[in-house]
Amino acid sequence: MGTLRELTVQPVTKARYAQARESFYTYLREHHIILPTQAAALDSVVGDYLEHLWASGAGRTEGSNILAALQDVQPRLKGKLVESWRLLKTWTTHEVPNRAPPLPLEVVHAMVGYAMFKQKPQLALSFLLAFHGLLRTGELLNVRGRHVAIRSPRGPAVISLGLTKSGKRQGAAESVTVHGEDVCRRLFQWVQRSPPNVSLTGPAHVWRKEFSSVLSNL
Repeated sequence: MGTLRELTVQPVTKARYAQARESFYTYLREHHIILPTQAAALDSVVGDYLEHLWASGAGRTEGSNILAALQDVQPRLKGKLVESWRLLKTWTTHEVPNRAPPLPLEVVHAMVGYAMFKQKPQLALSFLLAFHGLLRTGELLNVRGRHVAIRSPRGPAVISLGLTKSGKRQGAAESVTVHGEDVCRRLFQWVQRSPPNVSLTGPAHVWRKEFSSVLSNL
């Protein structure tokens, strides 16, 4: 599993933290600011950076990322960036939420229809499975033939998700059961003709590009 230090945050989170720190360092270079070595001085600089992000219309996530990223590389900073955390709390209070509306079933059907029109049945199946299985994107991208247990085209299908985000906290692998006959029929056909290690979606970057293309064309 790796060392405890390596397991403190997930690889994806580490990459996000690294990007946040790089953006912060770019800000320091552009404004000719030397990175302080004292926590109090650093707190003031980070506070100014948060003001910069707020004024430029950045999302609050960028602000929380830099605070978490700095504390990730220097855990002793925890509890010492008082002004910065206070500003982030104020940001949270006053930021106007931009919520994503739920995806209607009719839109999913349109996406599936377009994928089938483009002769991409696995892409269509991935849309159906993600919707009816309530899968996170990362969970969908990890689905392989060996993760699907289904005995007949009518289903049900059990999708093994392994140690998901919530599963790791509970210390147990998770799974989801799909009952929709149309989804199960397509899943059964795919499993029958695919090797156990074959991914349903293919490479993640390709699937994301195709997903965006479907939305744009619709």
